[in-house]
Amino acid sequence: MQDTTTRELLADVLERLSSNPAEWSTRDTETLSRLRAAAEWEESIEKIAAFGSGGQA
Repeated sequence: MQDTTTRELLADVLERLSSNPAEWSTRDTETLSRLRAAAEWEESIEKIAAFGSGGQA
């Protein structure tokens, strides 16, 4: 099974919801907010790891 990044999950949720906006709920909005924040953390950690290993982010 392939690991899915938070950014991929966020993209999947956005795609699903944008295909039928009438189904959006408050819970979906909360999920999007949490996934977005997690994706930002994930990206930051990847940049720090790349910097620490001598690569460029």
